Amino acid sequence: MFVTITSILLTGGMTLFWGVAGMTAACLPYARTNRSLKHKRTFVLWAAGSAMLLSAVWYAAIALQFVNGGWPFIEGTVKMLVPLTLIPQSYLAVRVLPNLKSLRDSGGNPPGQKALRTVAHPSVMLSFLAAVLASGISAFSTFFAQPVLPSLFQIASRFLLVVLLLLVPALFAYRSYLKVNRGEKLERGIFVRLLKFASAGVLTFVVAIAILVSNVLVGVNASKLPEASDMMNHDRIDEGGGAATLMSMSGGPDHQQQHAHHASGSAGSDQIEAAALTGDISAPADKTFELVAQRKKMTLASGAVIDAWTYNGEIAPELRLLQGDMVEVKLINQDVDSGVTIHWHGYNVPNAMDGVPGMTQNVVKPGQSFTYKFRAEQEGTYWFHSHQQASEQVAKGLFGTLIVEPKEETETFDEQFTVINHRWMTDRGHINAFGNEDGLQWKQVQPGETVKLRMINTHNLSQKYLLQGADFRVTSIDGMKIQDPQPLSDQTALRLGSGGRYDVAFTMPNHPVFLKLGNAKDDSNPGIVFYSGVKPEKPVFRKETTLFDPSNYGQPVVNEVTSTVKFDREFQMILGNTIGFYNGTFHFLWTINGEVYPRIPTLVVKEGDKVKTTFVNKSLGEHPMHLHGHHMTVLKKNGEKVKTPWLTDTLNVMPGESYEVAFVADNPGMWMDHCHNLDHAATGMILHLMYDNVRSSYEVGTRSGNLPD
Repeated sequence: MFVTITSILLTGGMTLFWGVAGMTAACLPYARTNRSLKHKRTFVLWAAGSAMLLSAVWYAAIALQFVNGGWPFIEGTVKMLVPLTLIPQSYLAVRVLPNLKSLRDSGGNPPGQKALRTVAHPSVMLSFLAAVLASGISAFSTFFAQPVLPSLFQIASRFLLVVLLLLVPALFAYRSYLKVNRGEKLERGIFVRLLKFASAGVLTFVVAIAILVSNVLVGVNASKLPEASDMMNHDRIDEGGGAATLMSMSGGPDHQQQHAHHASGSAGSDQIEAAALTGDISAPADKTFELVAQRKKMTLASGAVIDAWTYNGEIAPELRLLQGDMVEVKLINQDVDSGVTIHWHGYNVPNAMDGVPGMTQNVVKPGQSFTYKFRAEQEGTYWFHSHQQASEQVAKGLFGTLIVEPKEETETFDEQFTVINHRWMTDRGHINAFGNEDGLQWKQVQPGETVKLRMINTHNLSQKYLLQGADFRVTSIDGMKIQDPQPLSDQTALRLGSGGRYDVAFTMPNHPVFLKLGNAKDDSNPGIVFYSGVKPEKPVFRKETTLFDPSNYGQPVVNEVTSTVKFDREFQMILGNTIGFYNGTFHFLWTINGEVYPRIPTLVVKEGDKVKTTFVNKSLGEHPMHLHGHHMTVLKKNGEKVKTPWLTDTLNVMPGESYEVAFVADNPGMWMDHCHNLDHAATGMILHLMYDNVRSSYEVGTRSGNLPD
């Protein structure tokens, strides 16, 4: 983020200085005396020198970013923005500025014809304007339209934009030059000159508007999602540099026909429908639940009212299982018009039970039901939520907790509390709450008792938690146990990404222990006071001194991928941002490899593959990347091997960070892989992981009503 902000400031400064130099250079042919010409020329040289100095610092910052972060962080900038700025600046440095510097001072005499021809030459003003435009485009792109893996067309389009915007100034500059070349004097009156500059500006503005309108028209039409389509993007696939898959081998002129044949349920013996991937569900259910999706007004502890969408009319209902249980959950949609599903976040169920509309099932419309059935193989803390228009439905309350107790306890606790954080839209504005508790809660716990907190963050952004008054241990991350978790000081803060979970344990001392969301001085967020005996006063929190780092905690995970040297497939996701259109509407877009769904290639694997993925975040925001159906092992952070690899299903990648993760492709299906800031996913920060022998059973789009994000 620091490099990004620095780049914006530097390119913004370059634009300013080149602009000042260009405006002054445009006035040079109107100088009345050689002395005046020299003064203006000196100012031009000074402004141009300042711009070039900033350019050099910017190029150095890019080189430093390459050293610190690697090629993926700078590839788009080097391919698109560096040439765009370097070409006009090089011309200025080699031709224009030396010519200006060579002008001689002849005191108060009028400038000679040779000097006037030199300063009036169109290349002078146009090269300055080109430098202004190139620097301005670079500043704009760094913030609003980051170049990520740019194509030749995208690179050429930036140069074409500069050329088009220079057409009108070029005509005006050429006319002035012809006058000077014929020995005619240019009009020096201030009003005439202002009128001339204004005319050039207005006409250039008209050209810019024409370019903008044409881009808007193309963008609106090109961004519209089809009324009906297969969720998988078969025209754009990425096999990660591995062996050819059935997907690529089925390509060719009749590829679309073959694909339609598979999707209709007539797949060959080597193909399987996603709907058939239910796992073995022949055994009777050990636990059965019924969840009714319904609209209901809910009231937080403070009295704030929520116009909520709920399961069973509750805020975050809990499903509690024993590891090994066969569980059956019947979802009934009472009155949620857009339809609902249940996705088991972080729980690696068979593909047909994953709850993604249009991919693993059809959406459950009002009056309909769907039954999920799977064996609870994983212990730990999980949650569930609707994946139909999830950015809206999760925000309104369609979520709950899934707690799976281990079959064999290795550690027992006297008290357990589930702390699920959510940001509600209420009649009093946005309010953070633990469930429906948006203030302080008071829990009485006896000294010496062990306490387990199951912390879940459903908010789109990562959240900070403070637990003060006792040392504590992080015993699980995303449901996966940490081996040998060491005690952490109570001055350690926890930051939990969207969709992530931490299990935290502490032993109750003979004084209060405080848990709160957010910063130490922020009293508006919820918290819990654990106490024994007399109820204490309102807690006072201290600012944390360190932040929990899972890359150096407990014992390292050891599995198939931690010892793998050569992976079967390797993928790269460069996370960026741009502005543009999505489904016909203008948005600030969050991209993967410069694209949004459905233009992001599908990642194709074979069952049994060992797969490595590299996340590179060069965008302005954090991205909690969530892979369905699998847990990822984190191997590297910022290019360095982590001391303690750990398992996660939702990895929060902060701006400027990179991670290498790996997993074994051992759960066949069609799986979403997306940013769990659901607002980002809703505008296309989604791709899919596809096993090559699996074919879609459903369609997405307005025709079917299956609208996942």
